[in-house]
Amino acid sequence: MDRDQIDELIALGTSATSIRRIQDLAAREMQRNGLGYTLHNACAATLSCFMNQAGIPVPVTLGAGRLATRIESLRHWERVDVGGQVAGDVGVTFDTTAPPGADHVYLVVERLDADAMYIADNQAPERHVRYASGHGRTPTRFYLRAPAAVESDTFEFLSLGDYPDQDEDTNELAEPFNDDGSPVA
Repeated sequence: MDRDQIDELIALGTSATSIRRIQDLAAREMQRNGLGYTLHNACAATLSCFMNQAGIPVPVTLGAGRLATRIESLRHWERVDVGGQVAGDVGVTFDTTAPPGADHVYLVVERLDADAMYIADNQAPERHVRYASGHGRTPTRFYLRAPAAVESDTFEFLSLGDYPDQDEDTNELAEPFNDDGSPVA
């Protein structure tokens, strides 16, 4: 479960050494995609690398909106209102004057109050302060939080007769989502 990796995610976002290492990975992803070795426009690549390094498998994604959608729909992270954020949450910002869609994502590593927090992203070589209200940057619209662990007594346990005893051909099974992360219509 992603929730089990949150302490590691926070630790990675707190250490200047790990932030720089992860930013290097993100810059290499940008270069691999023909954009040069850069951190400009690399917030999603940086957050993807943070998540992967913490053991939360997400495809390295270049677009902030696409990554937010993947985290929410494919990883089942839950939306949290601004003011309710805690360390380990992912901030999602929207510029209301631009075309619709997220324009920045970041990792909350320490909440200071309902507005101020320390974050890790592509914009500084160490954790730094960001305000949910913006303070000269794009305001945060919501946060995403890893879902709480499900208690084991809520699972339905299979009987031995429910297990297949032969290999099965699964090639014709329909996938619940497309490769781009969108739900199958």
